[in-house]
Amino acid sequence: MKILAEHVAKKFRQELVIKQFNYTFHSGNSYALTGPNGSGKSTLLKLLSQFSLPTSGHIHYHHLDVPISSDDAFQYVAFVAPYTELIEEFSPSDLIEFLRKSTFLPNHFTIEAFEEFSELRTSRSKIIKNFSSGMRQKVKLSLAMASQRPILFLDEPTSNLDEKAKAWFEKTLKTQGEKLIILASNEPEEIKQCTHTLSILDYK
Repeated sequence: MKILAEHVAKKFRQELVIKQFNYTFHSGNSYALTGPNGSGKSTLLKLLSQFSLPTSGHIHYHHLDVPISSDDAFQYVAFVAPYTELIEEFSPSDLIEFLRKSTFLPNHFTIEAFEEFSELRTSRSKIIKNFSSGMRQKVKLSLAMASQRPILFLDEPTSNLDEKAKAWFEKTLKTQGEKLIILASNEPEEIKQCTHTLSILDYK
C-alpha cells in the first residue's frame, strides 16, 4: 500500500491549518505526526484517511501500484481516536459478530480470539456503554489492529489507557509491521515506536 499526498492544504474559515503537505507513505513503515496541541495533527490524519476533504490538493491510495478510487479507500482503513465511537448498545460479542459480517474482522475472529488478543476479559453480556473510557479505547485499538485493513490510523492511541494497557498497546503494535501505520501523538513512548517522524509545524 502507498498513500501519496500532493499539495494538500486545509483551511477553516480564514485560517490555513495545513499548508502544502507533500509526502508519500509506504506499507511496512510507521509514521508519527507530531506538533503542539491544536496544531493540526488530527486534521491531517482525517485528510490522509479520506474521512475529511482537503481545501486543495489530492490524496491518492495505491495497492501494488494500482490506484484506488476515493469511493473505495475506506475499505483499506482502520481509524482509532478518542473521539471515534463504538456501538454502545452492543456487547463485545455483538460488536465482533457485526464487524465479522461487515468483513472488517476476519471470520475466524471470535469473542475468544478477541479476549486473547486484547487481554481484556469482562462479562460477555455487559454492554459497551457501561465500559470505562480506558476499556472502550482498548476495545477500539484491539479491533483495529485485529482487522484485515492494511492502513492503520491512530490518533493519540494511548489516551485513557492505564500503564498496563499502554504496555499491551506497545507490544501489540509491534505485530502490525506489515501495515502502513500513521500515528498522531506527542507521547515519547508512542513516537519512538515509529520508523519516521513528521512535525506538523513544517507544513504550516
